[in-house]
Amino acid sequence: MADPRSPPAGPRKMVSSKGERGTPATPPMRPETPYDNLPEESFDRVARLVAGSLRAPIAIVSLLDEDRHVVKSSVGLTGRSRVWRKVPLALRFARQAVTSGKVVVVSDVSDDVASSGGDAAGASAKSPDGVAYAVAPLVTPDGMVIGTICAVDPTPHAWTHSEIGCLRDLAESLVTEMDLRSDLTVKRETQEHLLYSTLHDALTGLPNRSLFTERLRHAMRRTARHPDDMFAVLFLDLDRFKDVNDNLGHFAGDELLRAVARRLEACLRPEDTVARLSGDEFAILLESISETSDAGRVAERIEEALSFPINLGGAEITTSASMGIVTSSMSQEQPEQLLRSADMAMYRAKAAGRARYEMFDRAMHTDALARLQLETDLRRAVEQGEFRLHYQPLVSLRTGHITGLEALLRWEHPQRGLVQPSEFIPIAEETGLIIRIGRWALNESCRQLHEWQQAHPRDEPLSISVNLSVKQFSQPDLIDQLASAIRTSGIAPSCLRLEITEAALIDKGGAAMALLVQIKQLGAQIYLDDFGTGYSSLIYLHRLPIDAIKIDRELVSTMDTDEKNLRLVRTILTFAQIIGVRAEAEGISSAEQLRELRSLKCEHGQGFLFSAAIPHDAVDEVLTADPAW
Repeated sequence: MADPRSPPAGPRKMVSSKGERGTPATPPMRPETPYDNLPEESFDRVARLVAGSLRAPIAIVSLLDEDRHVVKSSVGLTGRSRVWRKVPLALRFARQAVTSGKVVVVSDVSDDVASSGGDAAGASAKSPDGVAYAVAPLVTPDGMVIGTICAVDPTPHAWTHSEIGCLRDLAESLVTEMDLRSDLTVKRETQEHLLYSTLHDALTGLPNRSLFTERLRHAMRRTARHPDDMFAVLFLDLDRFKDVNDNLGHFAGDELLRAVARRLEACLRPEDTVARLSGDEFAILLESISETSDAGRVAERIEEALSFPINLGGAEITTSASMGIVTSSMSQEQPEQLLRSADMAMYRAKAAGRARYEMFDRAMHTDALARLQLETDLRRAVEQGEFRLHYQPLVSLRTGHITGLEALLRWEHPQRGLVQPSEFIPIAEETGLIIRIGRWALNESCRQLHEWQQAHPRDEPLSISVNLSVKQFSQPDLIDQLASAIRTSGIAPSCLRLEITEAALIDKGGAAMALLVQIKQLGAQIYLDDFGTGYSSLIYLHRLPIDAIKIDRELVSTMDTDEKNLRLVRTILTFAQIIGVRAEAEGISSAEQLRELRSLKCEHGQGFLFSAAIPHDAVDEVLTADPAW
């Protein structure tokens, strides 16, 4: 079996035996295919058969290694490395057989005649030794000469047609055996290569998730039989890895992952396993630990190893990792559950400040079970259509009238009742369910808006605001989804306002700008949500094709009690005027906040002062009343 740290070589190519113009050429000296992989006893057997069948005291089997004839076996001579010195004419005739690709027969060199058997070309030599030679080339089915078998008689020997035929047959059988063995070797190496590729990460050479899961499953079975034989799983995620990709490029990111892989290996024992799961996520299986604290010490050793600078194309960077640890004492039924538990502990480490580790405990275990149940329920909710949309009015702060509505997702759980978005949206994002939920919300919002526009016509039609999640914004068919929702519902594209967070723009990277331009070309409006709590570059925002910014509710709802937040709101409104976009305030909850925003010329707002989010059947009543706040 090949070294598990490096993939076995693939099959090697054959060398052509034809000349450049397609005419027969001098037979190649040696193919690249490994024909010398037979065991020694196979060559010894052929040498004995040659000596016995041709009644020759000496028999030599040799293979070519570039221009050298390497003796693989000999009968009647000792010292394999010195065979050619003892019978130098045998080497000479072997070279003739290789050059011609035919049998060379010499009955008596003293007769100065070398004749071929059958249709072989003649050859001559003169020597005081007075010996006889019969040499057959080893020719592959592709016409390549890979060696010779040679019979030597110290006395004149009139080689019979039967003996020469036997020599040819032995040469062919030896080549056939080597060819079959070569095919088997190539197939075995190919299979090993495919197996290695299936179970290892191509970038780092580490085991992948499949191999890690299998080894973890084996450790769980062993611990089930021997409870005292503990193990631990570490789930590791590099901190700020995305910054390396964004600032230095993906090639540097790949180099960093390889460097981290090598350092992780250096921190472990031979019996432990480190695997790359995906992206910048790694998992470690610590076999046969004595106590839980052993895993903590390994985590500390890893943090120390990662703290040393890594050179990436001339730029030296340091990295760190957030780690979650779970031990076999936390009984789980499946490897995936253990990995998820370690993953949860890792996220707690990230939330606590990064570059640290957290142990998965009983409280986390309870949370994990609740989260697993919630995820199961969420999948059922998607299939059974348990989601609803509530709508919060958007008010013109100048006139006090409703100008639009924001669609907000709600989940009506059959047992728990209304589940808050903050509880299920993160899980929907993580599992990817948000893509299906978000598409439904988009289509339903546009359909409902068209009904309200028909029932409550206005000089300026009502608009609808729909939130796009990070995963939705990254969907390759997003523009098609938007166009379909607009076309199917019959609303004007300008009535659709898409609210996008800074996180979605940053996650999309350089492609965000192009996508925003496509949305604008479609005719929809773009609003930057939760503005004021992120880390935007003002220059970057100035270049974005956005229509408005929404001031975060945390700033607005405390602006009448927190002077710092009031100054921030004023600054944001001034900034919006400078770059030529509208500004809207979220979270307006008091008359004092409303007066201040009006004095600052804020155009629109929403919040509990006007109305909470209400079910769709209550919206008609509010629109009919059309109160002026």
